Amino acid sequence: MDLTRAKELLSELADGINPLTGELLPDDSVCNQAEIVRAFHTVLAAIPAPKEKYIPPNAGKPWTSEDDEKLSQMYDAGSTKKDMCSYFQRTEGAIAARLVHIGKVQSREEYRIKVR
Repeated sequence: MDLTRAKELLSELADGINPLTGELLPDDSVCNQAEIVRAFHTVLAAIPAPKEKYIPPNAGKPWTSEDDEKLSQMYDAGSTKKDMCSYFQRTEGAIAARLVHIGKVQSREEYRIKVR
């Protein structure tokens, strides 16, 4: 179970809701006792928020013919994945897809194997 899902479940219990059914917990449920509710909220406050995934500035933007030419040159020169991603401000997946598109590799898997 991932941390986000665990937090969701605990948060619903802290609110007096059965997280599996959505029904209110009975008043005599252990999860409705004040000390238990405070414990849930204490634990939930201590769990860090999930990190937001980094999205490069050029993600989703169209490639230009100049970009294709530069990518081709960098690939032929043996540039690393990190260097290409940094230069174009795009994800590794975007670089791999573009190399397939311009015919430098046959598949993304080939890119993963050939380029370090």
